[in-house]
Amino acid sequence: AMSKPTENTTTSSATAENNRYFNEYANGIGYLNSIREFGAEGKPERYAAQVSVIQGPADNVHYEYHDLVISSETVLGVVLEHREAIEAEDANVLIRFNMANPRAKAFIYKQGERAGELGAAIGGFLTRILSMKINGELVYEDQRTFDDHEDTPQVANG
Repeated sequence: AMSKPTENTTTSSATAENNRYFNEYANGIGYLNSIREFGAEGKPERYAAQVSVIQGPADNVHYEYHDLVISSETVLGVVLEHREAIEAEDANVLIRFNMANPRAKAFIYKQGERAGELGAAIGGFLTRILSMKINGELVYEDQRTFDDHEDTPQVANG
């Protein structure tokens, strides 16, 4: 079997982090603006988070609207605990998060100067909140060290 070439270390995630680019497909940073509930008749309520995700280099950011279904009990607990701040007009709720299955979806602006226009949002699943700050104060940090599955922590070696 051929051995894989080792990756050039200068392209590591540390470099990307230094450049302040965030990959929306795996993780991101954004403002959690609101929570909506939805569900089919006779099914349990589900929740989705509206997040304005920060895109681009630090000196030239723009925001991309994400509508992410909350797919983790842990995330739902954190979001509901801080729902009052999330829904408050004068609070900034900044999250670092992981998401899955991103896909573009269309929506129509309901208010503001673009009311009636078609916009594009990124849909997907909000799988993990790594940290949450409300008005700059850290209120939650997920310290779990596993990669994959919700609620199956791996024992750290050492």
